[in-house]
Amino acid sequence: MPVKNKKKGIYCLEGLWNHQDIKDKSTVLPILDLLEKRNYCDYIYHDCATKEELEFFLDKWTRLSVSNKYPILYFAFHGEEGSIFFTNKKKYTLDELGDFLEGKCFGKVIYFGSCSTLKIDKRIIKSFLEKTGAIAAIGYKTDVDWIQSTACDLFVFEALQEDKLDSKGIDNIHKKIISNYGNLHRILDLRVVINDRVHIPRKRK
Repeated sequence: MPVKNKKKGIYCLEGLWNHQDIKDKSTVLPILDLLEKRNYCDYIYHDCATKEELEFFLDKWTRLSVSNKYPILYFAFHGEEGSIFFTNKKKYTLDELGDFLEGKCFGKVIYFGSCSTLKIDKRIIKSFLEKTGAIAAIGYKTDVDWIQSTACDLFVFEALQEDKLDSKGIDNIHKKIISNYGNLHRILDLRVVINDRVHIPRKRK
């Protein structure tokens, strides 16, 4: 039975949910607040309306002093197959993300809280994981309902606190998601892809 490890913080980058209405207040912040107030984990949050803002905050996350404390990188954006996007015309592809994060995600989990981003060939996701060094990519293979997907995000983040962020730990976490949270993962077509080839560089003594 896996035991709870030290807190795994969440580094959340969120896009605009309504590109036409700047008064729209939709945000995933309430679930992050809930996790923090219930003492599951801490979080850092930034909203991003442009590629430049996204890469600025990603660069901040890649510093080990930050990513080691917040190893769950959470993209809360609109999305489509192989991409997240800022507006209907401005996208950020998995290839671009892989290039930017190359070799900077060892032992980290990348979570796509976006419609259909992981509805792509598994080999592409595996290549992305090997390039970045991330231990797993988690996300949806279909267009998802806001309330249902937000609830699923919350469940997954809770489950990620329950084991180590290595291939065996992620496999245990995946089994927990399947067994403990009903059919939500099936309804939303949640996908968990594990990097079985990850090699975490050892620190010199």
